[in-house]
Amino acid sequence: MKKALIALAVVCSLLAVIISGLLIGEQKAKSDLEGQVGEFLDECGVTATSIDVHGRPYLLYAAKGDADLTYADLDPVDGTNKDQLLIHRLSHGTADRLTRFITFDYPSAGATPVLNDDGSYSEFATIKGKKVTFSAQADDTKLQVFADGRPAGELKLPQSAEVKGVSAQEVGIGVEIEYSSSSCR
Repeated sequence: MKKALIALAVVCSLLAVIISGLLIGEQKAKSDLEGQVGEFLDECGVTATSIDVHGRPYLLYAAKGDADLTYADLDPVDGTNKDQLLIHRLSHGTADRLTRFITFDYPSAGATPVLNDDGSYSEFATIKGKKVTFSAQADDTKLQVFADGRPAGELKLPQSAEVKGVSAQEVGIGVEIEYSSSSCR
C-alpha cells in the first residue's frame, strides 16, 4: 500500500511539473509573439497602446513564427475615440492583410444608432430627431467620413486603403478600412 501511494505521489508530481511547464511555455510563447508584433509595428512607425495576440495554442504558432490574428490598439487622434489595427497572419515580419477600425466622434451629441432588423448596426443614426446617413471614402492619403454628404471627420492614412464598412454605433461612427498593402507603408 505504501509503495502504491509513493508511486501515485510521484506520478502526480510529474504531471504537475509537466502542466506547469506547459503553462509557463504558453505564456512565454505569447510574450514572444507579442514581441514579434511589436517589432512589426515599430518598423511601420506605429505605437500601440496594447497588443492582444489571438490564436491558441501559442506554443504551436510561436514555433512556426506566426501570429494568427493580432489586435493592436492605437492612440485615438482628435475627432476619434477608438483606433484599432488588426494584423492578419503575421509570419516572419510579413502580414497577409491589415485591417483598421476607427471610431469617429458624432458631429453632435445625442446620436442614437438605427439598428438593422437583425440587431446589427446600420449606417444610420438619429440626431436631434433627424435620420442621418453616414458614409466614408478613402484615398492614398486620407480617410474622410460624411454625415448626409457633409464632412464629419478626417484621418490621415499612411497608405491607400479601401473602405469596407461604415456603421453608426453607440460610441460614434465606426469605419472599417483595409490597407492596399500589408507592409504598413
